Amino acid sequence: MGWEALEKVTRFANRVDPGARPSCPTLDPGRTTTLTCTVTFLGEKYDYVLRNIKFQGNGISDGRNEQGTISYNAALTSGPIVRDHVESVLRHQNSTEYVACDMPEHLRFEFSSTKRRPSGSSIAGQWIHVPGISCRYLDPKARTIKTVPLELYEWGAPIHPSSRIGG
Repeated sequence: MGWEALEKVTRFANRVDPGARPSCPTLDPGRTTTLTCTVTFLGEKYDYVLRNIKFQGNGISDGRNEQGTISYNAALTSGPIVRDHVESVLRHQNSTEYVACDMPEHLRFEFSSTKRRPSGSSIAGQWIHVPGISCRYLDPKARTIKTVPLELYEWGAPIHPSSRIGG
């Protein structure tokens, strides 16, 4: 479960932190229904919460432990946003080398402000508006500087402003 938590944080950040470490409490499959693993990533702690943990034994036992499967629902409560990654994606999306986002090198973002996609949108899943952060880029076709709010797909990649419909 610790590896899964580390993978989720790393995937959202789109960056590997060689110093990242997961930590999970001991799981008692017959009694634990909720568990929180913590991942230390880029110096911040990110919680990965497992809920509705259910153990289904298969009848095979060594006399002390029964074998079986565990099912659960899990999600990060926050994720790391890395400026270099955001700017790199926006450079590619807008075919320009000139991009700057008003944010620290990386920041912790709480998912409590996640918004659902508008009805009829072509974007699958949810999108996340990151309040207080905008990015500027030089539009080579219009020869102007454009400013866009930072919005991410639920998996952490920036949304191209023209991709979001009705929002």
